[in-house]
Amino acid sequence: MLTAETIKWRIQMDKLQEFDLVFWEGTGRVVANGPDTVSLLVRGKRADYTWSRVRDAWDRLYENQALGIDELGGQHDAVGLVSMFAALNEREVEVIADDGLLRLRKTKGKPVRSFPQHMFPRSWDSLRRKISGN
Repeated sequence: MLTAETIKWRIQMDKLQEFDLVFWEGTGRVVANGPDTVSLLVRGKRADYTWSRVRDAWDRLYENQALGIDELGGQHDAVGLVSMFAALNEREVEVIADDGLLRLRKTKGKPVRSFPQHMFPRSWDSLRRKISGN
C-alpha cells in the first residue's frame, strides 16, 4: 500500500510531472512543491494544497475504499487531487473516469463511511460534456 509520505517523496523527487485528468479532458502537471505545499496546474487553473490536505484525502480513500471528485467539491482542485492519486497509484486504484471516481482494487472490511453513490458508477455524461467544454 502506497502511503501519503511516499506520494510526497515521489512528487518532490520529480517522479510525476504531467498526468492525465480523471473525469475532465486534458492533463495536469505539478508546477511547485515544497516542504508544506504542492501546487498543480489543472487545465490552466492553479490548485494549491497543503500536504495535510493531500494526506487527509489519501486517508479518506483508504477508509472509504472509494473517493469521488464530487465528494471533494467537484472543482478543478478536486479533479487535480483525484487525478494525481490515480497517476501515482495505478496498481492499487481502479479509475472510473466517466464518473470521476477512484476505488481500491483490493479491500478489507467495511468502509468507514459508506456512501453508495460514491461506490458505484452513475451517469454524468451531460455534466461531463458541460465541464469538458464539449
